[in-house]
Amino acid sequence: MDYGTLRVATPDGQIREYPITAPSVVIGRADGNQVVIDHVSVSRRHAQLVIESGRVTIEDLGSGTGTFVGSQRVTGNAPSLVESGQSMRFGDVEARFIFAEALAPHDAGAPSAGANETEQTVGVTLTSPSQPVAAGSPTTATVNVQNRGTVVDELSIAIVDLPEGWAKVSRPTLSLVPGARDEITVVIQPPKDSTAAAGEYPFSVAVTSKVHGREVRALGKISVRAFEGFRVTLDPTRAKRDFHVSVSNSGNVTIQVALSASDEAREFGYTFESAQVELAPGEQKRVALAVKPKGGKLFGPTLNRPFRVEARQGAKESPTTAEGQLIIAPPLQPYKLPMIAVLLLLVLGGLALAAMTLLGGGDDEKPASSESPTAPATVATQAAQPTATPAGLFVGRAAVIANSDPVPNNTNCLAVRSAASREGGEILGRLCTGEKVTVKAGPTQEGGFTWWQIQSAGGLLGWAAEKSADGSLPFIVPQ
Repeated sequence: MDYGTLRVATPDGQIREYPITAPSVVIGRADGNQVVIDHVSVSRRHAQLVIESGRVTIEDLGSGTGTFVGSQRVTGNAPSLVESGQSMRFGDVEARFIFAEALAPHDAGAPSAGANETEQTVGVTLTSPSQPVAAGSPTTATVNVQNRGTVVDELSIAIVDLPEGWAKVSRPTLSLVPGARDEITVVIQPPKDSTAAAGEYPFSVAVTSKVHGREVRALGKISVRAFEGFRVTLDPTRAKRDFHVSVSNSGNVTIQVALSASDEAREFGYTFESAQVELAPGEQKRVALAVKPKGGKLFGPTLNRPFRVEARQGAKESPTTAEGQLIIAPPLQPYKLPMIAVLLLLVLGGLALAAMTLLGGGDDEKPASSESPTAPATVATQAAQPTATPAGLFVGRAAVIANSDPVPNNTNCLAVRSAASREGGEILGRLCTGEKVTVKAGPTQEGGFTWWQIQSAGGLLGWAAEKSADGSLPFIVPQ
């Protein structure tokens, strides 16, 4: 049954009307009340309004800020009569009860008791969504509008106090004859991203009369459910030691993420700048990560070894992962050994020559002759120096494949082609890091690469590139 309307005005000037459909209603800030007034000065259960036999009474339920009829504070837990047209106050919130029969249009010369034409021209009530809404999903609110004036009025409806793009009014304008009511649907859809933080969002529907130029507002609220999500990336994906782990929160609640790393062989050590990261909605953080082999090797080719970074939110959640590769480059790689041997022989020869010169220079009585004292030293030096193996690759030399790890699949291994060309040479097979070969022919230049004909221990014979196009990574190195 429609008993009337409780018209509420908050201190900020917003007006909301509550239809009263029961003879007794509780007014307060708590959600369980029949009339919910969300204002700090209103208690959770503030007062009780009773309509009986055309009489209106109000009873304070022990509120902290008091209940007033007119300017008088009513006695707690005792009904007080509200005369026709009298105002009420709950804390700092003004209210007025209007009987249902008083809602009908009236003549311009006969305004209803206690009210004037300006106050009664537009009536607005708002029914908010009853359940929380999931981010990305739509929900609806209902706006009821009544023309209480005596002339046809054009009304505009807008939703305020919600982020832009969240709400859409089905009919932003409508025209109502005196006494007519209409219902407008508002579709509210928070986006599924970090901008729609979980929690409650109060909003207002503003209805403006074109005839009187007055705006009336009704208050409502929606609740957005929480959702979680985050991403993790590794930068760079391949390095000799230093990496950065980037973690971004794509959900709408604050989360904590635990970081860890591992490799199948358990041959690396990992040091995170911080193993725990707290992220607000939409926030991104970079965490430094140092990866080192547990045991270093002096000899061997350059290798790329895989490892994995795991980011976990909660002990029971599945981790989000990022893959990386550690470049292991021993200081004494095979292709450097000939150069090191040549340098060592030169140093030894220089030391021997210097020693012989010092010894010969101390004999002052020996006459000069064609057989100079330095001759034996030269002979000795030449005898002490074995024939050095030429540096680099050459036909007949044994070599080994480097920087060609099968990660993530075999296509990363060195291609062996039928001709010394990437375009004209068919791929006969692939050789991975550590496989030994013999140089059969070459070199030849084609397409920016140096090509050698090689034969593997398994019998694969063909042409392969010695280095990458920029020369930074050798693929075939002397053994």
